[in-house]
Amino acid sequence: MKIEKISENKIRILITAADLKKKNIEIDDLYYDNTKAQSLFWELLYEAYMEESFDVENSKLIVEVAPVAYDSFVIIVTRIPNTKPVLFTGKPPKSYLNNYFQFESFDEFLELSKEIDGLFSGESSLYKYQQWYVLSLSGFLTKKAQATLEEYGMKVNTSAGVLNEHGKLLINKDALDVINKYF
Repeated sequence: MKIEKISENKIRILITAADLKKKNIEIDDLYYDNTKAQSLFWELLYEAYMEESFDVENSKLIVEVAPVAYDSFVIIVTRIPNTKPVLFTGKPPKSYLNNYFQFESFDEFLELSKEIDGLFSGESSLYKYQQWYVLSLSGFLTKKAQATLEEYGMKVNTSAGVLNEHGKLLINKDALDVINKYF
């Protein structure tokens, strides 16, 4: 399988019979088993997000599928961003993740905020917990964002409850944007 970003709003995914076999899917399953086809499609979009930062959340999609050989086909996905904001009620979607990273100093956090600018979209809050600064992120992390975060800080297992009870909230929501705006 090969995922290629054609433009900011378009990707091309090449899938071979061997790729399907690795996922225990027969080509006929895509014609007759709609759940397998949908699962494969969403898995491919997730991989496109992780590899190419191709985020389809809050977007309409145009999907084109065409055979390119007897044992392979290409899927072209074009996203049309939704200009209306989507408000989530209740629990956040499963794909929305919470991550926590600790930094030994505020300067380390400042350096990170410059490096990660534009790589992360979601909510971010900054806490002071004991002698560390802890960044709380709610949203998707691409591989590049994850690597950058781990270069400057250390991923920790904690929760918002622990941080709120035992730490001090320094910047609530949009901590990365606030820091980049004022520092």
